[in-house]
Amino acid sequence: MNLIQPVRPAQSTERSPSRRLLLVDPYPRNNPYHLTASERRAVWFPKLSLPVIAAYTPESWSVDLVDEAVQDVNFDHPCDLVGISVMTCYAPRAYEIATEFRKRGKKVVLGGVHPTYCPEEALQFCDAVVCGEAEDLWPEVIADFMAGALQRTYKMTAFPALDHYKSPRVELLSPDAYMTRQCSFTTRGCHFDCEFCSVSPFNGKTTRRRPVEEVIKELTQVKRWVCGELVDRMSNDTLWNAFLTGLRIRLGIEDGSIVAFVDDLHNSNRAYCRELWAALKPLNIKWGCQSTLFLGDDEEMVKLAAESGCVSVFVGMESLDEGALAETNKPFNRVEKFSQEIKMFHDHGIMVNPGIVFGFDHDDESVFERAVGFLTKNQVELAYFNVLTPLPGTALFDRYNSAGRIFDRDWAKYDGKHVVYRPSRMTPEQLQEGFYWANHQFYSLSSIWKRLSGTSQRFVPRLIMNREFRKLVKRSCPPGSLSLVATALKTLQAKLPTLQVASLIPNALHVMKEKQDQHTTPAEARWLSIKTKRHDQFAALFVDLEGTLDHANTQELVKRIKEAAKRARLDIIINFEHLKNATPEALRALADSELWQAVVPYARIHYRKFKAAFEASLDGLSIHRLSLVGEDISDGGGSLPAD
Repeated sequence: MNLIQPVRPAQSTERSPSRRLLLVDPYPRNNPYHLTASERRAVWFPKLSLPVIAAYTPESWSVDLVDEAVQDVNFDHPCDLVGISVMTCYAPRAYEIATEFRKRGKKVVLGGVHPTYCPEEALQFCDAVVCGEAEDLWPEVIADFMAGALQRTYKMTAFPALDHYKSPRVELLSPDAYMTRQCSFTTRGCHFDCEFCSVSPFNGKTTRRRPVEEVIKELTQVKRWVCGELVDRMSNDTLWNAFLTGLRIRLGIEDGSIVAFVDDLHNSNRAYCRELWAALKPLNIKWGCQSTLFLGDDEEMVKLAAESGCVSVFVGMESLDEGALAETNKPFNRVEKFSQEIKMFHDHGIMVNPGIVFGFDHDDESVFERAVGFLTKNQVELAYFNVLTPLPGTALFDRYNSAGRIFDRDWAKYDGKHVVYRPSRMTPEQLQEGFYWANHQFYSLSSIWKRLSGTSQRFVPRLIMNREFRKLVKRSCPPGSLSLVATALKTLQAKLPTLQVASLIPNALHVMKEKQDQHTTPAEARWLSIKTKRHDQFAALFVDLEGTLDHANTQELVKRIKEAAKRARLDIIINFEHLKNATPEALRALADSELWQAVVPYARIHYRKFKAAFEASLDGLSIHRLSLVGEDISDGGGSLPAD
């Protein structure tokens, strides 16, 4: 085949005797999440770490690359040196591969995130470890190997510069095996510091950016090469297969039509993005990236991205709970804006693929239904569900490890699909089952139809991607199930309108805390927010009220509580501490013990801080038949949960 190869920087004409390097990207063949060929072509693109290492290898070396997600490793492959890139979940398989090659007398070098943070462990299975980004270190590794002086450890002392960067050798990747091989990157590092993420520790807490002209030059060359390869393949194929290939290209599901920017934070600098996206327009490509969701707050930027060819964004939504987002150092994600931001992308034809993480300390069993319901309602085209995973090198690992919460050290399970620690508000089994359930529900036929029914662009590729994800989920995930408590918790989560805002009685606890102007109607007066958590010590559901309670939303609150009590068969504690205002009618209704007669067979109702908050307004009302939870009751580690 006469391929148009990407142009590479000139190298020295002095050549040592030819050597052979084998680069391996490990992926266990028996992994239940191992993708089939059709699944890979629909949803998968390769990592760039090994194509980059190939680019920084002297031209005198012959380089072969094996991605185990695509093909098996031949341990008798002729080579002088083996390099393996290691993510934590693939560490056991990487160690197996390294061991087999060393049995055959080959030198093996391990690099990547896991060896960087577990170098002593990795050194048990290899001859050398590269810690950190490898571009500046790899030529030194090669030189030492050639001199017979390979060191045990190579440590990055400074982040590699991204100007005059050598283009990744994507031509080494298997053809017709991925959604696209046209992968590139524009930035490295992340100025955010999410607790569970290894990007900031590994790539730095600031963002480095490649010169725009170099990115454009690389993409132009790779596009020319990929198009040349496709034309060559079609000209040597049967007429029917050539027609099908052309059709796939036309529909946007073939290698030659889309570029994947693999940056962890593509839109880290808006001025840079404006320059880059303007320069992409003449290339007439389609591209996807990983972006913050709040890019959707800026219509001008979203429009520019769409005009330059953006068709897809992966966004780290993570959670629909403000407390969980604050817990993981991601308060810049604003839950109340999520729907509006998603709509902004959709209005410009851009597919939104949120990443959702289950298992934060604020998460209980209601998190699964709420996430699937929200994503389906907002018609996101795809979603990636993950179990919170304490990866080595992250602040989350340090916190959970010091607290003794990690119970499983099998690195193969650190893939975002398995529970390896003890969650705070549910059992490990409930978290695992909920993860399975969410995947099956989101990729059910009814959900796919609801989510894609509003798609006006690239419908066929999006449908195919959902079909392939559905196949993967059905093959790899048990059905999963949710307990009755999970459904009860979801039933009690609500934000109800307040219709009556006259003659409001303020919460006495708030009056003591802050001076309020009772002649104004605060924003809280328009809503009643109901937040619910499970309180394990008291075997109860803890219902926290915020905003304003009137007679209408009191009736809805009572209805929901009765339904939840029948489902969960748990006592219910209603906390009035954070309620801002209430109408006299609402207080009189709640003081009537007859209101709860329908609950008596299933649970008891307890009020917390009811008298303290509205005591002056309760004079003359009999509430002796209600159980008022005392302020001295705690959950063993402080006060009752109030968030």
